[in-house]
Amino acid sequence: MLLGHDQEPEVRLVGGDDPEALIREARRRARMRRARLFVPGMLTIGLGLVIYFAGSGGAGVVVSGTANRPFVNVSAFAHEGELAFVSRGSLWVLNGGHGTLRRLPVPAGDTPSSPSFSRDGRWLAYLTASQNGSSSEMWVAHGDGSAPRMVGRLAVDELVGWSPTADVLAVISATQTSPMRFPNGTSGTLERDTIVGLVAPTGGVRRLLTLPATLSGPRIYDAVWAPAGNSIAVATYEGFPSPLTTIRAYPLDGDPPTTWLVIRARQGLAGVCRAACGGVSADLAGWWSGWGIAFWALPGALAQTVDATALAVLASPGTTPRLIGRTLANGRSEEFAAPSAGTLALVESTEPTGREYTAGKAVEICTPASRSCAQLPGATTWSGAAPRFPCSSPCSQFHLPPAGSAGSAVSLDPAWSPSGAELAYVKAPATPTAENPASSWYQAHELLVWNTRTDTTSRIANSAGAIVPAWSRDGRELLYVSNDGLWLTRLSGGQPIEIEHPLFPEQQWRQVATNDLSFYGQIPWNAQFSWSSP
Repeated sequence: MLLGHDQEPEVRLVGGDDPEALIREARRRARMRRARLFVPGMLTIGLGLVIYFAGSGGAGVVVSGTANRPFVNVSAFAHEGELAFVSRGSLWVLNGGHGTLRRLPVPAGDTPSSPSFSRDGRWLAYLTASQNGSSSEMWVAHGDGSAPRMVGRLAVDELVGWSPTADVLAVISATQTSPMRFPNGTSGTLERDTIVGLVAPTGGVRRLLTLPATLSGPRIYDAVWAPAGNSIAVATYEGFPSPLTTIRAYPLDGDPPTTWLVIRARQGLAGVCRAACGGVSADLAGWWSGWGIAFWALPGALAQTVDATALAVLASPGTTPRLIGRTLANGRSEEFAAPSAGTLALVESTEPTGREYTAGKAVEICTPASRSCAQLPGATTWSGAAPRFPCSSPCSQFHLPPAGSAGSAVSLDPAWSPSGAELAYVKAPATPTAENPASSWYQAHELLVWNTRTDTTSRIANSAGAIVPAWSRDGRELLYVSNDGLWLTRLSGGQPIEIEHPLFPEQQWRQVATNDLSFYGQIPWNAQFSWSSP
């Protein structure tokens, strides 16, 4: 089920509604949106069917776009590794080494999403979801897209991700509770996230953690890998008889878990949440070397999409969480770039604007020893003439500073280079069209690179519309989204080259200001592609 913008943001616990069911539904909506945001594919592909295009990889090898397949510049991606992307209702893998393009199988009527390469690029995982959102399946293929197969024995609800040190994938799986009678007098079963599973590329599955599937028991809220890949941190939440949140680390070798944090009902967290704030739950952001376990402190377990959500870090088990910033926390946007060379970059909410991605956002830099973060120079200043955008709602209710002054721009989507010496990010003019900006707002984005050694920022030429940049492994190139396609540019100069389009259906992209693709300016681009640079 797709929800309108007024339906998704928050779920209130109304007397008679079952709280756990509401929490579960809120969580599912956030995840399934990413898997099924575009119109059902125009082409239905049966299980096991692979359509394969091959080229020499030489000059001029281009796959022309049709109603059933995307435009792909095969030759422009030569020697750039593997690129997996969702387009035309299918998942495709472009192999830059062999100059090939594969369409991977998807069960008839299902939608693919969330492609993810293993750390060494040897394997690719992805999800397929039915249109009614009742189920999702996980698939694993070789990195070039060959030999795809469905992984059975787990009803996968969320990909935790590949291990940072080995070819093993962690997932969160849902199970159904036993038949029961709910407080409102109805009866039935609930789906609850109760399993953290480890999946080998060959399809073998091992359960790292299994919780009892009961209404009163805890459920898994989120999980993240340890930097060394030897354990997984798991946040759990239970609402009855009173809210209780825990963060524990589970070693892969089977040793007992270590408790990092316990948050009880009406407990406050100094500097993070006031006392009696309704029961804080923890949505894990990452486990970072030199920092510890980072998490968003969500009030009441439900505020997935509010702005200025507290992002805190636990340095070690039992320590007091330390607030490091306030950001969006709904998983649709790039709220931070995981620390590189010890330095964290995050998109700070500079004002409590609600959920808007188009105002009050600035890239900041934080170090482990620092108690505060500092904005990048000019992070909120738009230079030059300010573009004019269509304005829904009375524009008079919005006050935006003029171009050239602080607050006239937003900076977004930080991404560290492999060496940690450079940070790519995008900047756009602040706009009052916050709920669903027109595509012209996205097209006004520009791509910037900040050099940590010289403390200087340079603009990447001819990169209008850049969103969610990603670095090549050698730090010489950037892949980014622009105008619903993927583009590649060299930092040494030259014209960016379009590699693929579209990601979302063109009609949906053209009508981004009026349809369900954008949520207050946020589009889940990274659920549409993954790049394994050689």
